[in-house]
Amino acid sequence: MDRRELGAGTRLVRAARSLPSGEGQPVVPPLVQSVAFDYGSAAEQDAVFGNERRGYVYGRYGTPTTAALESALAELDGVAAVTCFVTGMAAISAAVDACAISRGGRVVAQEDSYGQTRALFERWTRERSADIVFVDTTDHRAVEAALVAKPTALLYAEAIANPLLKVNDVPALARLARDNGASLAVDATFATPVLFRPAALGATMVIHSLTKYVNGHGDVMGGSVGGSEELARAMRDRTILDGAYLPPHEAWLAIRGMRTLSLRIRRQCESALALARHLAKHPKVTRVRYPGLADHPQHDLAARQFGGLYGGVVSFALRDDTKPAAFRFLDALELAASATTIGDLFTEVLYPPISSHRRLPAEERRRLGITDGFLRISVGIEDEADILADIDRALDRV
Repeated sequence: MDRRELGAGTRLVRAARSLPSGEGQPVVPPLVQSVAFDYGSAAEQDAVFGNERRGYVYGRYGTPTTAALESALAELDGVAAVTCFVTGMAAISAAVDACAISRGGRVVAQEDSYGQTRALFERWTRERSADIVFVDTTDHRAVEAALVAKPTALLYAEAIANPLLKVNDVPALARLARDNGASLAVDATFATPVLFRPAALGATMVIHSLTKYVNGHGDVMGGSVGGSEELARAMRDRTILDGAYLPPHEAWLAIRGMRTLSLRIRRQCESALALARHLAKHPKVTRVRYPGLADHPQHDLAARQFGGLYGGVVSFALRDDTKPAAFRFLDALELAASATTIGDLFTEVLYPPISSHRRLPAEERRRLGITDGFLRISVGIEDEADILADIDRALDRV
């Protein structure tokens, strides 16, 4: 059967699986933990070092287990090649630096992106005099104006913004980038390859924090950058010289986790929609951000772009829009963890003002909509009724 005919769930289950070509082939890819690899002759080793033949020489240059994960991700994202890094931030840093900053290229970036991403970009502007401007990427006139103002190397956006959950129109951004000589990088972590494949809609590169939904078990950190073979060569050079290549044990765990991604994300999306609808009617909540709600500014776009599912994250603001109220809510949680990540099996609640967006000045946080009573919930796979009951108990304390 042509693997292109297989659904995402089937491809995930078979991710990185060794297809039997004889007796005793493993159906689970083996964990190859070795740092170094021996060859029968110096000439063979020289050919591998020189990229004249396939093979492995040293763990920082590549490992069979990490390569298996990279091949699986490339197939899922529909790109030529993927390079894996030790964290999502390492992947973002390598991609943006290699494709723009290190060459003096200008970057137009989403203003309400993940707080640490924005902090990294702002540090580059201070320490390296990088030319990075921040815009509302859902305002295409503002994006076009920024791209036209000066030659730009890269337009950077998130599929679903963290934590405000704005949804970007990737085909529109791809056209704007292409028409103005820029590449488009899309962080698709919140959407996952199950809901969304940015490369098919014109994105030049696709970035994931593998720590989140792809692994999904809260026990692995990792990141990936996918795109052309040329991009992969630049990324591999970064992993070799910067030392940020994903080790084999983490890659093996990520492969194990990603096999259930389709099941997990569908359950999480369904429960997230139920939670968003519940919060929208709660007297102690003043606003709810979730692309699956009809009043979300990009609801129709999300319906088209993600195929009827809207992600597993819900954000909301307390009517008592204060830090003490947010703390009371967090301290009252019994089922959900007050944790700083998303995409795990269990429900997690984050308070952005003290964590992901702590580095952002308070006035800028408020301008974006991250107020003192703003919280983000990553919905897990627990029973839906139990999730709602835990959130309600915590809201009673507010």
